[in-house]
Amino acid sequence: MEAFPIDIVIPWVDGADPVWQQERARFQPSSGADSSAARYRDWDTLRYWFRGIERYAPWVRTIHFITYGHLPAWLNTSNPKLHVVNHRDYIPKEYLPTFSSHTIELNMHRIEGLAEHFLYFNDDVFLNAPTKPEDFFMKGLPADTAVFGIIKNTDVENFMPYIMLNMMAVMNMHFSKRAMLKKDFFKWFSPKNGHYVLNNLYLLPWGCYTGFRNFHTCVPYCKSTLETVWDTVPEILDRTCRHRFRCREDVNQYIFRYWQLASGAFMPHKPNSAYLTMGQQTAADAAKLLSAHKYQVVCVNDDPLDFDFEAERNALIRAFDAIFPDSSGFER
Repeated sequence: MEAFPIDIVIPWVDGADPVWQQERARFQPSSGADSSAARYRDWDTLRYWFRGIERYAPWVRTIHFITYGHLPAWLNTSNPKLHVVNHRDYIPKEYLPTFSSHTIELNMHRIEGLAEHFLYFNDDVFLNAPTKPEDFFMKGLPADTAVFGIIKNTDVENFMPYIMLNMMAVMNMHFSKRAMLKKDFFKWFSPKNGHYVLNNLYLLPWGCYTGFRNFHTCVPYCKSTLETVWDTVPEILDRTCRHRFRCREDVNQYIFRYWQLASGAFMPHKPNSAYLTMGQQTAADAAKLLSAHKYQVVCVNDDPLDFDFEAERNALIRAFDAIFPDSSGFER
């Protein structure tokens, strides 16, 4: 067992909160901002996230629960493992109010009492099988799967490729891919990478970083990495944080992961996660995936697609309730 404490950071927003809605309405996003309702709507599955953490990661020290100020009515705020964090508790006041997940993520290192080693979760990423600290940190370093990728785009309205390109520019400005491979070749071509070694082999001839493969899972971070990136490219992070809503000129929290990969501050790790998107798949698909307990981490993603949200949400809640029927210590 790793001898150091490991925390979790998870942000949450109640898009139905009228106070939050009123404040959001005061700051009308520009046409170039990502303000889709799907970014804020609540699937009402958060209690199952907590049940999964309690069941499958009892070794976690503290859960830092980030919120605009609203809280689920059922949340037991007296649980000794829970630290409720308001935006204004850690985000510099010049960036507030914010309706951008990027600002919320980029300032995580400022959370009071945050451990050096922590896992970042979105609220659609669930633990679904037993875990141990070594699944996320080894020898004091984040456990990650280093895979080269290519940034692609199939829709001009898609924000993510632009954001990824912004971060690749930062990586190529501060790191040499060739120098990294001389130092960390066996981390990128580790047997633990499995078939992803073929990705790395195919993109090996490219002299610069063309992208990194992202896994929809929780991300292990060292707080010192976030501090280093802020010290190195403060103007880039500051520019993102001054945007009230997500936009194409941004970077996001993956810049910290990429920094860890490019600097070699990680240990090779076999991925153990699965991903589906509601709308492309159904609650029945999610139930089948979750009930198999094949993967430690499962992401049930929400995208602004055309489907019966209420029906799918109710079906997804029934599926989660069958898998996690018992209340956790984080519920009243």
